Amino acid sequence: MATIRDVARKADVHPSTVSRVFSGKASISTATRRRVLDAADSLGFQPNAIAVSLSTQKTKTIGMVVPHVFEGFFDDSFFPQLMRGMLDAAYQHEFRLIISGCQGHQDEISQIRQIMQSSQADGIVVMSSRLDVDTIERLLELDTPFVLVGHPPKKQFEAISWVDADNRLATRQAIEHLISLGHRKIAYVGGDPKTFTTRERQLAYEDVMNAAGLKINPKWIDYGYFDEPGGYTAVQRMKGLGSENPTAFYAANDLMAVGILRAASELGLRVPEDISVMGTNNSYLSQHTTPPLTTIQVPYAEIGKKAVDLLITQITHQDKAPSNYLEDCQLVVRASTGPVVQAHTRAQSERAQA
Repeated sequence: MATIRDVARKADVHPSTVSRVFSGKASISTATRRRVLDAADSLGFQPNAIAVSLSTQKTKTIGMVVPHVFEGFFDDSFFPQLMRGMLDAAYQHEFRLIISGCQGHQDEISQIRQIMQSSQADGIVVMSSRLDVDTIERLLELDTPFVLVGHPPKKQFEAISWVDADNRLATRQAIEHLISLGHRKIAYVGGDPKTFTTRERQLAYEDVMNAAGLKINPKWIDYGYFDEPGGYTAVQRMKGLGSENPTAFYAANDLMAVGILRAASELGLRVPEDISVMGTNNSYLSQHTTPPLTTIQVPYAEIGKKAVDLLITQITHQDKAPSNYLEDCQLVVRASTGPVVQAHTRAQSERAQA
């Protein structure tokens, strides 16, 4: 295995020059730096990451704690897309990404503290935006560089860096699409009611319905916790509403929409002839359901990339002012939504036949 002395000998420089090249702290001429790097490459030399971090006080690593709080977390397209964007950005900046799991949101801050106090990372990307956990306040107390994926739940947190999808706009697009098809009884199946994202989407649903002069039956609002069985159960809970049965369902992710499709099939309901179904995320599976799902394209990969870019800027330029980004979402119309008149026509035909 090649050593610093081997590289120095091949590059015809002092070993301390090799150390300074890899520490990145000293001013080295371009020609010398190139000669050292070429020598290291030809010898297969890799600097000791721990030694470099001790020298520079930087690990060139960012961390992330994943709050594994529901069974379908890794089945949803949100996390893989987010990770793709984060890994791409980290690679471009020559940073690494370490991931830790936790048993719930209360444990998240403990995991973050362990990562930062053991100098495993220079900063943290945080996914938590729950209404019942003070993760952000605790992070501010720790004086830890961090960027939030999600919108801060409180106004006083506007002075931190965050990246989020425009959840209100996405929900408005979905509900307005269903209203444009003639639907007046629209169910909303959200994720975890204790997250700020779910609250934002529900408020947008209520705003659009109210603006259209449509009365909301409280039983049309349910929470599926972003899992396929959650969407299925939501339909089961609403099936006994009689004349108040929804003619359309909007789910906060595609997994729950798949559960809604399964429940509709078991109840003998045709989609979209009897009910319309919408999802969110435009996941790979949304194109392969029967029928293909109308959904909302949420740019999670771009959100992950932007979060890492902001965090690395914060780490390398400590006086950088916080930045906030809301990413636009797009409506993707497929075959799972249709005019409500089709359902009414079928009901009238059945009554006539009876």
